[in-house]
Amino acid sequence: MSDGNSSKIAKFYRGSTVLITGASGFLGQVLLEKILRSLDVGKVYVMIRAKRNSSAAERLQRMMEGILFEKVWQDPVRSKEVKGKVIPVEIDLDSENNLVSEEMKVRLLEEVDVVFNLLASINFNEPVDCALRTNVEYTDRFLGLVSQMKRLKVVVHVSTFFSNCDKNMIEERIYDDIGFGGYANVMNIVSKLSDSERQTMEPLLIGDFPNTYTFSKKCAEVMVREKYGSLPIGIFRPPIVSSTYQEPIAGWIDNFNGPSGLVVMLSEGLYSAALVDTRKRPYLVPVDYCVNALLICAVDICKQRSLRSDIPVYNYTNPDQIFTWERIIERFYEGLNPYKRLLATLLTATVTRNPVRYAVCKTVMRVEGYILDLLRHLRGQDPAMGKIFERMISQSDVLKFFTFHEWTMQNENMQRVWNDEVTEQDAQVFPLDLTKVDWDDYYRNFVPGVVKYAIEPRKAKDAGKLTNGKVECKRSLYAIWSFLFQSLLNLLKNFMGH
Repeated sequence: MSDGNSSKIAKFYRGSTVLITGASGFLGQVLLEKILRSLDVGKVYVMIRAKRNSSAAERLQRMMEGILFEKVWQDPVRSKEVKGKVIPVEIDLDSENNLVSEEMKVRLLEEVDVVFNLLASINFNEPVDCALRTNVEYTDRFLGLVSQMKRLKVVVHVSTFFSNCDKNMIEERIYDDIGFGGYANVMNIVSKLSDSERQTMEPLLIGDFPNTYTFSKKCAEVMVREKYGSLPIGIFRPPIVSSTYQEPIAGWIDNFNGPSGLVVMLSEGLYSAALVDTRKRPYLVPVDYCVNALLICAVDICKQRSLRSDIPVYNYTNPDQIFTWERIIERFYEGLNPYKRLLATLLTATVTRNPVRYAVCKTVMRVEGYILDLLRHLRGQDPAMGKIFERMISQSDVLKFFTFHEWTMQNENMQRVWNDEVTEQDAQVFPLDLTKVDWDDYYRNFVPGVVKYAIEPRKAKDAGKLTNGKVECKRSLYAIWSFLFQSLLNLLKNFMGH
């Protein structure tokens, strides 16, 4: 834990009662772990929904028993104290007036002073009405509760850098250029449409946005300004958030969203393809650095709202971004073991910006999935590979907009925070300066992290686990299929660009 005598960050949070929404998500888990491990807070209320026959308390307990939280529980004496500070709050977002129980509501209104709103649906393919309900309407209901809190010091609303991805230049301000008379009118229109009408109208409603997620997050920002601008609130915008760089363990990631989903097949020695313009430079940030920035921005928001009336916005992006997708993918390959690296280089990986070539690759992957599922069936296993390939194909299609575009941005607020507002000691405990990340090392360790923390735990749950002999047989089959598939692609390569 940081030394509160010389740390502005530790002093700000000492004894505070923190409320987190979205703590069961990827970013939320790392935020909760960092708070418990590095800050001396009074309490942490964790808003979480009951799900799949599990109560909020049960879900929270399972989450905190994971490997991510191991460092928090290393000291048995302190761990007992820390566990007592974490309080689950079961939330019903579909209830307009009763988000939480009346007893819990009284406690929250009396005690909470720091709020992190990570509540969001990150499903890019959601119908526009569902995306607006979760990312705008539910946020509105939650902030309505927050606005009644008596000790409130700061609220951080977590948005996304891509909430304005329809622009080439993204500044640290709230853009309100929403068509059809604004977000409220859009929501009203959507609420009156049938499913077929909504599907027809959706492209018109979201305009130049690539999906309903980014559009709904833009709407949420405008809603925050229009309805809750009087609160001590700020907006934090991270780009693509990926595995941990250093804390609490290097390479931790628990999902297959973004780049992690695109490397799953490579890590298994299977053929896969991605539609990417390798010349473009993406914005990615390690989740542990992102959490540190989030915690520090909360302190800055509290200060800024006492000095100015407008809502501060923080684009948490790397001003010195020089890595192209090509260089990132090369480092991904380096993270494979020698056998699979050779396979990926020679046989099992196709990265192309040619949509015709990628269409052929998708067919190849679907055939591969069918054959592998047939083999699984013969071994008495449930078919699963086809679904996995379809998910990967869908993800690559969804990410196309982001892998084919490049943005310039302004992030003076964020640079001011990491250059002027962070003490030397706080920079050690809460590193957030993206210019100091060893990106070669980070991307090199990315695939091993996906394998260890996202793939292997899921494999362990597979009751039909293969014997060693069958594993070797499977590897040989993968290589054969990959060779055949790649040969087909090479025949077409002379007639198509990259």
